[in-house]
Amino acid sequence: MQNSTRILLVRHGESLGNSKRIMLGITDLDMSERGYRQARACAEFLKNEKIDAIYSSDLKRAYNTAVPHAELRGMEIITDVRLRETDVGAWENRPFAEIAAEEGELYLLWRGKFGPVVFPGGENIMAAGRRFYDAVLDIAGKNKGKTVLITAHAGVIRSFWGQLLGLLPEEIGERLSFATNASTSYIAYDGERLIPGEYSVDHYLSDVGVLVPGALTKSEKPTEK
Repeated sequence: MQNSTRILLVRHGESLGNSKRIMLGITDLDMSERGYRQARACAEFLKNEKIDAIYSSDLKRAYNTAVPHAELRGMEIITDVRLRETDVGAWENRPFAEIAAEEGELYLLWRGKFGPVVFPGGENIMAAGRRFYDAVLDIAGKNKGKTVLITAHAGVIRSFWGQLLGLLPEEIGERLSFATNASTSYIAYDGERLIPGEYSVDHYLSDVGVLVPGALTKSEKPTEK
């Protein structure tokens, strides 16, 4: 396809929030040690890809996931605030168990249907996904005929992908899981629209470990009322 753009969309490696079971949106915590290993494994997997540009969210966990890809190629990383995770407002930097205990109904909606959630004092999940969608579309348009790597976050990737597939907000939770840490999803751009390919490819992480998306501890399972 002439002037088509190929996008490799990578979720950041395991963050300190992921490892400590803490909710992160725009809270700027870095990756865990395992997250750095995952990022390097992803870079090794993609090392033979001819990547023409690297973009990242400006948050540490996404930016540092892009670093090994950039170092392999001697390239710069272009940060874009529009690629940030959803602002989760009052849920920022709080343990999942605490949120589940205090805001069980909304927490269950987030864990279940996902898409309809508006975080108290934060963003609407679908609006955040649209913000991310517009950023990816803009980046694709600026890089016609090239291959672009983008490192970002699970929440906006999930909402964005649901919109790519034409899902209703309430369908996303049932039809689409969170992309796993340091997984790669593939998108094409034909000059007019974004076309989804494979989602959350992560087989190359078998030696460093993959968190199961959506897995809950006992304390994170509120009782429905």
